[in-house]
Amino acid sequence: MRLLLLQDHIYLPSYGGGVKANRLLLEGLARRGHRCTVVAPAFAPSAGPADETEFHAEMARRSIVIAEEEPPVFSYHHRDVDVDAVSFPTAEELRSHVERRIGELRPDWVIVNDDKLRLLLAPALAAAGPDRVVLLLQTVTNAPFGPLSLAPSRAHARRMREARAVVAISRFLQSYLARHGSLAATVLSLPVYGEGPFPALGGFDRRYVTMLNPCLEKGVDLFLALAQAMPEVDFAAVRGWGTDSAVLCSLEREPNVTVLEPADELDAVLAQTRVLLAPSLWPETFGYIVPEAMLRGIPVLASDIGGLREAALGAALLLPVVPLERRNGRHVPTPQNAQPWRDGLWRLLSDPTEYARRSRTARAAALAHASRCGVEPFESLLAGLAAA
Repeated sequence: MRLLLLQDHIYLPSYGGGVKANRLLLEGLARRGHRCTVVAPAFAPSAGPADETEFHAEMARRSIVIAEEEPPVFSYHHRDVDVDAVSFPTAEELRSHVERRIGELRPDWVIVNDDKLRLLLAPALAAAGPDRVVLLLQTVTNAPFGPLSLAPSRAHARRMREARAVVAISRFLQSYLARHGSLAATVLSLPVYGEGPFPALGGFDRRYVTMLNPCLEKGVDLFLALAQAMPEVDFAAVRGWGTDSAVLCSLEREPNVTVLEPADELDAVLAQTRVLLAPSLWPETFGYIVPEAMLRGIPVLASDIGGLREAALGAALLLPVVPLERRNGRHVPTPQNAQPWRDGLWRLLSDPTEYARRSRTARAAALAHASRCGVEPFESLLAGLAAA
């Protein structure tokens, strides 16, 4: 099959779980003989290169050769996948490029991921036709309907219903789409964790209590409250798309908090991690990092909210939070009770037997989950649609 993925997140580097899931999905499909192409932004100031100079430096660091360079399009080939990294100054130019590439490639399927900016689905439907468009949805807040939508749009909701099929990454998202958008979706677990083997990195003697992508939505206030309440414990925060300068200043003020740089592969971070925190204050669609850590035998404390309940796999410790409120189009902080988090964390940090039990349970549950996360279900879905 000829496959074209359209996403409004950068393709490389792939620090975020959703971006990494897309990349590993396409790499897996390419290894199985399918011709895979991606159109994605070249720049992402909060999660990758901010401009052309940084983009070239990132490609050079990865030993990736730019095959064609006609700014604002930079084309390269990486692990059997062709990538158009683009930086069009206007929405109309991006739409024109998408339509042109669909005409050139004649893909059997155009896969549209989330489309937060509402710029990709319309040209995909126009150029490929609704029967060849599949939605791959990973972020509930990007849905154009329902109480969690950050940008409601009846027009975009109508376009979504034209697509041939919809794939959701969690039962939580599947239920939300059906309830608020009358949109039927198939739940598939993407191959975000790779093929393994997964090293057992967890250990009672590891240094850090770690959080990824510290920001308001991900629960940085709870993280800081724990760091302040437990000055004898070393904490680490891995910078992500939401980590702005104000958050960085807050983290750097704490003497027991170390800020770490992100990476495509997290083993270097997880090898230093004793416990992982996922204290999100908004409803995560799933929460890839939870099974990712548990695969390495690292116990996880996660918010009892949204798709994190699924990501916990019955093995992470779920703890209460008060969801963020939204006022005038922005999330605003809500009062949190850090005591249950402190109690749960202290049990793991003070009791080697409890730590070992949680570590074993987490790893077993995550290994079982990872065995169900592969390329084949997605490939079978497309093949079934083609045969229908």
